[in-house]
Amino acid sequence: MRYDLVLMHPPSIYDFRKRDIVAGPISELVPSTGVFEMYPIGFLAILSYLNSRGYKVRIDNIALKMLSSKRYNFNEELLKLDTEYIGIDLHWLPHVHGALSLARIIKEERPDIKVMLGGFSATYYATEIMSKTKDVDIVIRGDTTEQPMEMVLAGKDMEEIPNAIYKTDGKTKDNGFTFTPDMDYQEFDYSEIIKSSIKTMDISGHLPYCDWLKEPVAMVLSTHGCAYSCGICGGSYYAFKNFYHRAGPIYRSSKRIVEDIMRINNELKIPVFVAGDLLMRSEKEIDYIFNNLKKEGMDVPLLMEVFIPHPRERMKKLFGASPDVSMEISPDSSNYDIRLQNGRPYGNKELEKFVFDFLDLGGKKLDVYFMVGLSGQTRDSSLDDVKYAKHLMESSGNDKRLFIFTSPLSPFLDPGSKSFENPSTGYRLRFKTLLDHYNGLDRGRTWEDYLNYETDWMDRRTIVETTYDAIDMLLKEKEQLGYIENEEYEKSHHVLETSRLAVRLSRVGDYGMMSKGEALIRNCADKYTVLKKQIMWGTPTTPEKKLIFMIYRYLHSSRK
Repeated sequence: MRYDLVLMHPPSIYDFRKRDIVAGPISELVPSTGVFEMYPIGFLAILSYLNSRGYKVRIDNIALKMLSSKRYNFNEELLKLDTEYIGIDLHWLPHVHGALSLARIIKEERPDIKVMLGGFSATYYATEIMSKTKDVDIVIRGDTTEQPMEMVLAGKDMEEIPNAIYKTDGKTKDNGFTFTPDMDYQEFDYSEIIKSSIKTMDISGHLPYCDWLKEPVAMVLSTHGCAYSCGICGGSYYAFKNFYHRAGPIYRSSKRIVEDIMRINNELKIPVFVAGDLLMRSEKEIDYIFNNLKKEGMDVPLLMEVFIPHPRERMKKLFGASPDVSMEISPDSSNYDIRLQNGRPYGNKELEKFVFDFLDLGGKKLDVYFMVGLSGQTRDSSLDDVKYAKHLMESSGNDKRLFIFTSPLSPFLDPGSKSFENPSTGYRLRFKTLLDHYNGLDRGRTWEDYLNYETDWMDRRTIVETTYDAIDMLLKEKEQLGYIENEEYEKSHHVLETSRLAVRLSRVGDYGMMSKGEALIRNCADKYTVLKKQIMWGTPTTPEKKLIFMIYRYLHSSRK
């Protein structure tokens, strides 16, 4: 099949299967592995928008394919591909090595294909990408790129494409950054992923992340940007105002949010994660969203992120719409001054009331995240977070619905964030340019090598060692309080200490304990061996094989 556009998602480090590397302990911050194989929600928006207008577009998750099989060869797939354009996401900066490597290989193997980049990091570094690399033809800036990309595919004169910076006749031309539409025109239709999987007979290329079949979640995007300027966030108010041409956050309408959630509820029957804090909206909007979800019979689990602790009465409206609600909140530090310095404007009393109200109202699961590597944070204050975590668990009566985590700010401080742009915040950047970050990932062996910053309070080695100590201390507290069994603690402790030892040995040039990513590949590949057998035998009977059920249902309805 010929495609107008293939959307490719790269791994963080392109050659992770061959490299001797030690990835950082990213904990449960993201659902993907250390390869960061989860593609951005923007891929779904682009797929839905362009396919609904008659274009032939597909998603190709290269990172997941590399995880799924040691035999997978990107060059071989590329030679068979029939398309004029490939779009690569360079959204978050940890993908810079994978994104630029894909672009280089595409140009080496298929110079007839034009390469487009998009995403936050591509927008931030658009000028450098076009001036310092030879493998990218077009960068589309901004957080809403569907319409400019449609103009490209329609063959419009490149000078007419808003937000584009591109190469023509060996020269770079820049159309500026002026197009900033609202987001209500965007579609997030997960059925497009199912249809595309069937048409291409390629399931792994469309899955969002390795464990999606086991723990499927569909995302609903409620906003672009944020009302807060948290110091380390590249999606903050500060970043959007200064680098993404938004005077403030833009919001998806309440009507569209209800439609998005109910489409997933009715068609996919899997949990819904709402990105963006719905409880920060007006009372009128909150009432509209949750009353209509209740009226329309939402019966799938609802997962929500919240940016601040919310009053009990406001949360009750949410619980009135769904009996199965989970939340996540990131205070980052238990120290009020550090938290406030990094953009979290609330104290521990507010946090604790929120936690206990959520549990008392019948919440199913509450994730609370702390972080190592913040401005103003010392080793002692990082370890104090573990003591505070123990206090929270004990105060809740050791309620097993409360999940507390600590993890490193790794590997990069976000470009465009307040802390990246302002030395006065106490961060000392090791990498500033795009190629600095690429070379850091290309030459480094451990996550200590990849860290693009130190702070006035902790150097890199202290950040790394403190991270291992804090995670291990928290695991031990969980074991003593009955949150995890001793066997689970011992297993996690062993993994941590093995990783720590590998980092320490690498400092003196001993790389014998490093992994070539084989464990990650083996774990993910095993899941797809089972998946393929289920498809061949036509016996999709286990709950985690959600996608197979959807495919069979779609094929059945198509035959009718």
